[in-house]
Amino acid sequence: MMTVHVLHAGNGYTYLTRQVAAGDQTRARGEDLTAYYTAEGNPPGVWVGNGLTSLGVEGQVSERQMLALFGEGLHPDADRIVAENVGAGMPAADAIQAARLGRRFMTTEQTDDGWDAAIAAAYDTFRTEAGRNPEVGVERDLLRWGVASEALQGSLDRAPTDAEVSGFLAKKGKAARQPVAGYDLVFTPVKSVSVLWALGDAHTSAEVHAAHTAAWSSTVSWLEKEAALTRVGAGGAAQLNTKGLVATAFEHRDSRTGDPNLHTHVAVSTKVQGEDGKWRSLDGRVLHALGVSASERYNTLIEKELRDRLGVTFTDEVRGRNKRPVREIDGVPKQLRDSFSSRRAAIEDAYEELLTAYVASHGHTPARAAQISMAQEATLSTRQAKAKPESLTELRAGWRAAAATVIGERGVALLSVNVTRPRELTAAEEELAARTVPELSAGILATVENSRSTWRMSHLQAEALRVARAYGNIVRTTDVEQLTVALTDTAVQLSVGLRAPELNPVPAVMRRTDGTSIYEVHDTTRFTSTHILKVEDDLVAAASTRAGFVASEDALRETVAKTNAASRFPLDASQVELARRFATGGHRIEVGVGPAGTGKTTTMRLFARTVTADGGRVLALAPTAVASTVLAKDIGVPADTAHKLIDVHKNGTAEQKLDDKYRIDENTILLVDEAGMASTPLLEELLQLAVKHGAAVRLLGDPAQLAAVESGGALRLIQNRAGASYLDEVHRFASKEEAAASLKLRVGDSTGLGFYIEEDRTRGGLRQSMLEEIYDGWARDRAAGKQSIMVAGINDEVAALNAQARLDLIGQGAVKARGVILHDGNKAGAGDIVVTRQNERRLNANRGKDFVANGDLWQVLSVHHGELKVKHLRHGGVLTLPAEYVSTDVELGYAATINRVQGMTVDTSHILIDPEATAREQLYVAATRGRESNRMYTVIDDVLEVDLHAPDTLRNSIHDGLVKVLAREGAEYSAHEQLQQILEHSESLAALVPRYEDARTRILDPGLLPRMEQTLRTVLHDAAVEQIIDDAAWTHLAHRMGDLEVARVDVTERLTAAAANPQGDDGVRSLAKVYHHRLGEGIAEPAPSGLPGWLTLPPVGARAETEVGRWIIDQGELITARVDQLYDQAHTAPEPWLGALRPEPTPGAGDDVWARNVRTVLAYRDQEQIRTPRDPLGPQRHTDAYRHAAAALKQLQPSQSAALQERLAKLQLTRPTADQQPAPAEPRTVQNLTTEATVPYDSDPAQAPRRGPRI
Repeated sequence: MMTVHVLHAGNGYTYLTRQVAAGDQTRARGEDLTAYYTAEGNPPGVWVGNGLTSLGVEGQVSERQMLALFGEGLHPDADRIVAENVGAGMPAADAIQAARLGRRFMTTEQTDDGWDAAIAAAYDTFRTEAGRNPEVGVERDLLRWGVASEALQGSLDRAPTDAEVSGFLAKKGKAARQPVAGYDLVFTPVKSVSVLWALGDAHTSAEVHAAHTAAWSSTVSWLEKEAALTRVGAGGAAQLNTKGLVATAFEHRDSRTGDPNLHTHVAVSTKVQGEDGKWRSLDGRVLHALGVSASERYNTLIEKELRDRLGVTFTDEVRGRNKRPVREIDGVPKQLRDSFSSRRAAIEDAYEELLTAYVASHGHTPARAAQISMAQEATLSTRQAKAKPESLTELRAGWRAAAATVIGERGVALLSVNVTRPRELTAAEEELAARTVPELSAGILATVENSRSTWRMSHLQAEALRVARAYGNIVRTTDVEQLTVALTDTAVQLSVGLRAPELNPVPAVMRRTDGTSIYEVHDTTRFTSTHILKVEDDLVAAASTRAGFVASEDALRETVAKTNAASRFPLDASQVELARRFATGGHRIEVGVGPAGTGKTTTMRLFARTVTADGGRVLALAPTAVASTVLAKDIGVPADTAHKLIDVHKNGTAEQKLDDKYRIDENTILLVDEAGMASTPLLEELLQLAVKHGAAVRLLGDPAQLAAVESGGALRLIQNRAGASYLDEVHRFASKEEAAASLKLRVGDSTGLGFYIEEDRTRGGLRQSMLEEIYDGWARDRAAGKQSIMVAGINDEVAALNAQARLDLIGQGAVKARGVILHDGNKAGAGDIVVTRQNERRLNANRGKDFVANGDLWQVLSVHHGELKVKHLRHGGVLTLPAEYVSTDVELGYAATINRVQGMTVDTSHILIDPEATAREQLYVAATRGRESNRMYTVIDDVLEVDLHAPDTLRNSIHDGLVKVLAREGAEYSAHEQLQQILEHSESLAALVPRYEDARTRILDPGLLPRMEQTLRTVLHDAAVEQIIDDAAWTHLAHRMGDLEVARVDVTERLTAAAANPQGDDGVRSLAKVYHHRLGEGIAEPAPSGLPGWLTLPPVGARAETEVGRWIIDQGELITARVDQLYDQAHTAPEPWLGALRPEPTPGAGDDVWARNVRTVLAYRDQEQIRTPRDPLGPQRHTDAYRHAAAALKQLQPSQSAALQERLAKLQLTRPTADQQPAPAEPRTVQNLTTEATVPYDSDPAQAPRRGPRI
C-alpha cells in the first residue's frame, strides 16, 4: 500500500533527518546522517523525480541537502551556491535569495500574549520546588488552570468563575505551526512479501527487493504525470503543469520491534518548477485525491513484478467486516506472518505476569499509579531496541532463527520453493478469467455505484487496478497496465459526467498540455450512472404518488388522546404532525426528519398504533438486528432489518414470506428507522417490494446524522424535493441549554460550542492523554452506577480503550487474565463484556427465540479452546460462540465506534474527537447520546507514531479544533443534488471572480511582473523590493503600476514620489499594500463597469482587442449578470439579513445608492459563499472585498430607533427550530439542468443582461 503524510517546514525537517532518514531511530546530535545509514545497514537515500534536472543534483542525499530543501525551501546545494556567490562579492542576503526556490515558506503570524511565557514560568517554578518536571495530566492541567485564573483575574479585576477559566483554556492552543514543506509517501508491501524477502534464498530475496523498487518507482512516475501540478493566480485559481517532482527516497528494512518490514519513504518536496521556469508550490490537493489510486497501482505493480520474476500466486484473505480482502502470497504461512506481528499480545502478557506477581506478593490489587508503571515496564521489556548496528545479513539470520521456531528449519528452507508451486483455480477465479473487458467494466461500475452516488476518475482507476490485479493473477499473459487503461476507459464511457457547461470557454493560451482549462482542477470531474439517476427520480416520484394504506384522522385523534392519557408527558405538536403525515399522508413514500433526542421512538409508536387501530399493519425495519429487536419491543410491531426482509422475498420459502415479520400486502406500511443510514440501492429494493405488493414506505431519519456506508443521500433528496415533517422539540437532555446547543451542532453553528466549554465538558491534549481521560471519566461514571459509553472514531482507538478497561478489570479481579486473542489484538476472558459484530442466525439462544446479532452485548462465562461461553446482557440467553467466529467477529464491548452508537441512549458519553478526521455528523451523533452529560476529548496535539512513520501533526486549541470539525461535512449528497451544486457553483462569483482576476492580473500581460519589479529596483533599496515581491499583495501593486503605465503616467516618477517619505515603512506588515495605496492617490475613478468595486477593471485599448482581453471582458459580463440575478432574487425572496436593514427607498430618493450597496453585499456573500441567514458578511476578513462590503452594509444600517431595537430584539429571541433551513426553492430537474444554456449576449440586444452600477 501507499500512505501519504504531510511534512511541515521550519522544524518539520527533523522528522526526515532524525526519524525517516535515520532508520527510525533518534540519531545522536552531530552524528553524520549518511554514516548512520551505512552503519545500520540501511542504504543511503537517493534523489528521485524529473524535477531534479534543472537543479543539477543526483545520486545520494546528504543531510545538508535535506535540511536546505525541506527545512528552508532552498536549493539542495544552497550551502555551495551561497558560498560561491558571497565569494564573488554578492551580499549575503542576495546570495541566499539566489538559492531560494520560489517564495520562502510562509509562517503563520501569532500575537504574543504572554501565555507561553507564563506557562513556562509556572513549569520552572514547579521544577524548582518539586525537583522534577510536572507530569502530563493532572499536574500540568492544574498549573495551566492557575495561570489562566491569574490572567483572567487581571483582566476582569475579580476572581473568575470556573466556567470563565474553562472557556479561556479551551481557546488557548499551542504555538503556531509551520506550513507544508513536503509529502511523505510510504510504500509498504503486504506482510507476506516482506517475510518472503526476509527469509527467501538469495535469488528470491533479490527479486522481491527488485519488484518492490520497480513498483514504487513506477508509481512515483505515474504520480508525476498526474499530480505534478501547481496553483497560481488569484486565490490559486489556475492549475498549471510543472517539470516534475523533486523527491528523496529512503529504504527501510525492519519495524521498530525488529520484524521484517521492507518499505520505502519517498519525501516529495512542495517545491516544483513550472514550465515557465518559475519555482512555485506543489498543489497537494491532487496528490491527496489520487492517494487511493496510487496505492492500488503500487499493489498491482508489485504483484505483477513478483509473478513475472518468481511465478508466485496471490490469494484474497479476509481481514474483518466491511473491509476489502488483503492479497497475500500463497505458500507463506499465516502463522509465520502473525508471529512477526504479535507485539501487543506480548505486552499484555508481560503486564499480566507483573500484575499476578504483585498480587501474590502484596495480597491486594495495585493502585492505578502502580498499574501504569507496570504497563510501562511491560512495554519496555518487550521492545527489541536496536542497540547494536546490524547488517542485512545479520538481520536475515535473526529472522530465519525466529521463523524456525514457528515453521521449523525445513519450512524456512523450503519457503522459496513453496511459494512457486501452482495451485488449482477456484470457481470464482475461473469465472473471472472468462469475462470480457465490457463485462469486467460493467462490474467495476456496479461496485463503484453501490458504494457512492458519484465518483471521480481516480475511483474508477482504483477499482480497475483491483480487477486487473486479480485477472492477471489468473491469466499470466495479461498486460496488467494495458488492461487497467481499457477497463477504466470503458467504465468512464458507461458513466454519466456531471459537468457544468463552460460559460466562457478559455482560449488556447489558458489550457494545460492535455487541453483542459487551467481553471479546471485535475481529477475533480464527478460521474454517476443512469441507474442511480433513475433510482433517485423514482424515489422522489414515489413521494408524490398516492398509493398504499391510509389511516383516518379519527383513528389518529383517538390514538393521540389515549397516548396522552396514559403518559406523564403529553405528545408535542411536531410528534403528532409527523405521525399524521405517516399515517394519513397517503403517498407511496413519506419522509420524517427527527434530530437526536426529539422522541422518534414515541412518534413511531403513535404512528404504528394509529395504523393498527384502523386495520392496517406496520413492519418496522432497522439498520441492525439488535436495533430491530429493540424497535419491535418499543413500538409493538414486528421488526427486522431491511436486508433480511429483502432476502426473504428474494430467496425465502413461501412459508417465510407469509410470516408476520415479512408478510407484505396492500394494508402494510414499511417503516424504515434511521433511514439516513439506508443506502440508495436498499431503498430502491424496498420501493420495488412496496410497489409489487401495493404497500407504502415511511422513512424516518436525519440527514444531519450518520449516512449510509454505501451510495447515499436519498433521504435528503426526497426531503428537499417532496417535503417532509419535522420533529423540533428535543426531549432527551437534562438541561434545555444542552438541547439548544445540540441543535446548533447539528447545523454546524460553532456558537453551540459555548455550552460545552462553559460547562467544562471539553478537554484537550495528546491523543494518548485523551484516551486515558476518556477511560477515567467512564470508569468514574460506571462506579457511580451510571450507564456510560466510551466513543471513538476508528477501530484502533476503540481497541485501545477496550484494552485499558480490560486491564483495570483484571486488576480488580472482575475479569480473568487468561483469554482468547481477538482479531484486534485484545483478549477476552471470563468476566469480560464482549460484542458480537456479525449476524449469525444459526447460533440460537432461548430455545431458538433469539440469535447472535451484530451489536449484541454478552458477558463471557468461560473460555475453552478458543470458544467463548457467553450470556446475553439483555435477554439472558446462554450459548457458545465457536472459535472461528470468536477470532473474526468478537470484540470487547466497553467502547464503541461512532457508527455503532447512533440510536443509542445512555446516561453519559465520553467522546474522542480528532479535528483532522472527525466530521460534523459524527460529532453531532456522539455528543447527543448521553442524557446527563456528553464530554468531548479533543486531540489538540500528537506525538510521533514511530511504528507508522508518521510526521508531526498540526495542533489546535480545543475551540478551534471543534470549529474545524463542525466545518467538515461528511455526508454524501445524491447525484441530483451534486449536479445542482456543480451548476450553481459554476454560475457563482466564487467561480467567476478568481478566473477573471487571474486572467486580468497575470495572463493579459505576462511580462508585467518582471517589468514592474525592475521599476521597483530603480527606486527602492533591495531589502524593500524583496519584502514587496514576497508579499501576497505584490501582484495587486504590480497591476496598479501597470494601469498607470497604460494611462501613460510616468510610473517611476510616481513611485519615487510615493517613496519620498519612507518614515514608518520599517516594521510594516505589508509594504506592498502601503505602496498600492500611495500609488492610487490622485487617480481618477474610471467610468462605472457594473463589476464589484474590489475587482480590477476590464482592459481597454489594444489590450481589450487581444484574445485574452476579449475573454476577460466576456467574463466581466458574466459577473455583472450574476450580480443582477442575485439582486432580482433578493427582491423576490429576501433573506432575513436583508429584512433587518434599512428598507428600499422610493424611486428617486437615493434608490441608486441603496441598490449599489445591496448589490455589493450580495456580491460579497456569493463570492465568499456565505450562507448564514442573519449574518450578512460572516467572519471579518482582511481583504478589499470585505472592506467594500462592510462599508456598503454600514450605509444600509437603519438608525437605532426604539422601534428598530424592539424589532431586532424579537429577531434575536426567536427560538431556533431543529431544522433551520428555509423552504427550498422550486428545484431544477436533471433534464432542464443539463439543457440550460447561457443566451449569447450578441444574439438579441433585448436579452442582454441588465448592466447595474459599479458596486
